[in-house]
This record gives sequence, C-alpha cells and structure tokens, in this order.
Amino acid sequence: MKNTVLTILFLFICTTLSAQTNDSLITIGKRYSVYSKILNEKRTYAVYLPPSYRTNPNKKYFVAYVLDGGRNKFLEVTGIAQSMNSIPDIKMQIPELIIVSIENTDRTRDFTPTHSLNYLDAENIAAFNSSGGAKAFTQFIGKELMPRINSSYRTQSKNLIIGHSLGGLFAINCLLESPELFNYYILIDPSWFWDHNYVGRRTREILKTKPDLKGRVFIALANNMQEDNRHYKWGQEFYELLKNSTSSNVDVKLRYFEDEKHLTVPVPATYYGLRYIFDGFELDINEVCKNPDLINKHDMEMSKKMGVEIKSDEGFVNTLGYIALHDRNIPDVAVAIFEINTKNYPSSVNVWDSLADAYLVKGLRGKAKSCYEKILSLQPDNIDAKTNLQKLHN
Repeated sequence: MKNTVLTILFLFICTTLSAQTNDSLITIGKRYSVYSKILNEKRTYAVYLPPSYRTNPNKKYFVAYVLDGGRNKFLEVTGIAQSMNSIPDIKMQIPELIIVSIENTDRTRDFTPTHSLNYLDAENIAAFNSSGGAKAFTQFIGKELMPRINSSYRTQSKNLIIGHSLGGLFAINCLLESPELFNYYILIDPSWFWDHNYVGRRTREILKTKPDLKGRVFIALANNMQEDNRHYKWGQEFYELLKNSTSSNVDVKLRYFEDEKHLTVPVPATYYGLRYIFDGFELDINEVCKNPDLINKHDMEMSKKMGVEIKSDEGFVNTLGYIALHDRNIPDVAVAIFEINTKNYPSSVNVWDSLADAYLVKGLRGKAKSCYEKILSLQPDNIDAKTNLQKLHN
C-alpha cells in the first residue's frame, strides 16, 4: 500500500464555509454556536481540522484560538497554517493545528480589560462605551469554549492565541491575568494606547507579583509612525519588560514590520509568529538524507521544548523515505527512515508496507515477508499484503 498524498489547495478568500453540497467544492471548516451563560448570549465559532485528523485517530493536536474570527480571518489563518504544513509541498514548518476562530458580537466590550473612553490624546470616545468586559470573555473561553473543544476533539494540553489590535490587547490580558489558559501568544500590533497605556502599567505590577509568568510570546509591530510614534514606543517597552523580567519561563521575540500598516500586518505577522512559536520544528530533507537519526533527535528536542510528546508526522516521514528510495536512489537511508516510522507508528499498515518496499529494493525478501506478516496481524483481510506475501513464497 503506497501512501496516497492528498493535494490540499491553498484556500484564502474564494473558499466557502458552507456545508459541502457538490463534489467540486472544498470545505475547510464548519461553524458552530454555543449559548454562553457567562456572557448571556449565543456565540459562534468556526473549527478547522487538519488533513490527518480523520486518518490518524490516535494523534492529538495543538489548538490555535483566533480572535476577530469572522470568515476572512478564518480563511486567512487556516490558509497560512495549511501552507506551512503541506506534505505535497514537502513543507513541515509547523505541526498541524486545530484552529478555532471566535466570531465577534461586541469586540470592544470583550477585548478590553478596563472601561475607558480614551484614545491617545482624545477623551470621551463614544465607540468605547461598552468597554471593560475582558474578564467575562476570558471566563467564557476558559470555562465554556475550551472544555467544549477539548471534549469534542483530540487536543494537546497546549493552546495558542492569535490576536490583532484590540484582540492583541485581550491576548496580553490573558497572559497577565489568566496565564493558565494559553501557552503561546501571537500579538499582532496590539492596542497599546488603551486606557493611557494600561498594558505598560499592569505589566509592571504583574511582574512584581508573578515572577513565574510563563509563555512563548511573539510581538508584531506595524509602522504606525505617521499616526503616532507612541504605538511603537509602548510596544517596545512591553517587549523589554518581558525580556528583562526575572522569569526564566517567558520567551519573547519582537519583529517590526516597517513596510506594513496596522491593517496589513496580520498576514506576515501570523506567518512569522507561527515560525517563532514552533521554531525548530522543520525537518530539512537534505540533512535527513545524510543522517536519518536526525528525525529521532528532532522529536526529542521538540518534545522537551513544547512540553508534550512530539512525533514527526507519519505521512511526511513516509514521503521523505520514498524520496530517498526512488528520487535519490539511497535505499539504505530509505530503510532507516521507514524503520523510524514503524517505531513511531507501529499500528499503521502503511508504514510497514513502505518498509517492505525498501527491503525489496535491497533484496531483503525475508524482512519484506516479516513486514507483510505484520500487516496481516494488524489487518487480516488486507488483500495487497496477502498477494505480496504469496509472491514472495513462490
């Protein structure tokens, strides 16, 4: 049985979220709603499941919670995540993610930690009248939405939040006030101006009382200099506060996007943010073909770094094995790669079949027989294994 690789189209604006009613349509997610007792209203969210979710029933996934999660934002983030983890393109920059995109009702209310009518030097901004509800929205996520997601899907114990503008402000508030909810933060040009730089004041207070603050944080700053250079100044100050804190459990990186404005920065910031959060996850095919044991080393290092068990994706490693076997004609390397896959995924029929292919290229018929026998122990009615085993007995 050869590993059939599904081609995942990179979907951005033109993809529909409605239910699939025609074979020519590709659906990337589904919308759900839940009534929140905490917020006293119905909330809607969309869920994206990665390609391997249904074919790999034992695998658990990191969850990325996306704020301002309307249709376009959902397509934007899922498109980036798909592009960064694509077996057809031999790209594995990040692990596959479950993406939960939370739609808005009153974003000013939900994303702001204090009631304030201030914007830089202006006061009495009527649009901010409902502000100050971040605590309730945090409780909704932690007590209602997350338990629903964790009970419905196979999730890792590590969560990521992606927030832009006021959403970035909310994500910072989660880091400071409810650090148990998220482990990774992508803060995209947050609203530093809020309540006369509330973030700066509160961060200083928190770092005095919570020296064990934890998190891996990526901060993206856009070029808003023409409007007011305090956006950059306050963002830089927040970065320095985290960077220079006594806590050894906060990893932080700041990137200034000089060519991007506040409204254009989310796409590059999401990409570079994911690269930073999962730094080291990418496997270099050229290096693996020189030393297959790099797969094991990679998994050990990433498991330690992320705090959960990491195994290199079965399909991706299988693809590397066939590249070594056929494209580069190095069967010894292919055997080593496939053997690692059988140790990581011993219940997979596909990995044993691939290893048998490599053994046959090397003329190791006895070892190939053992692979087909293993397949039949896992799947007694497997016709391909029976046929191949019969040929080897003749």
